[in-house]
Amino acid sequence: MRKQETLSPPTPAQVLRERLLPGLEITQAELADALGVSRLSVNQLLNDKRAISAEMALRLARAFSTTARFWLDLQKGIDLYRASAELEEELRSVRVLRKPIPEHDLFRDVGD
Repeated sequence: MRKQETLSPPTPAQVLRERLLPGLEITQAELADALGVSRLSVNQLLNDKRAISAEMALRLARAFSTTARFWLDLQKGIDLYRASAELEEELRSVRVLRKPIPEHDLFRDVGD
């Protein structure tokens, strides 16, 4: 039986291309100028060939009135999705060292 594939989360490029840029009607050069980066950087970003750095997240947040966390979370989501798909077989061989516990209990004693 084939494992059910999960849908890929949206990439920062998809959000830019499909949600934010269509209404603005600006060129890549104009976007690059607004962000203070090169046209090549914008082209690579829009074509999913460049990941969102913290610096770029801050620039995009300012330009599009969002938050840097929004852009970094998009990047984190796609990075984890791709790594999970790439390492799927290898991860099965990783030995479990302790039973799962809820995330909110992981750091309960920190600072006490």
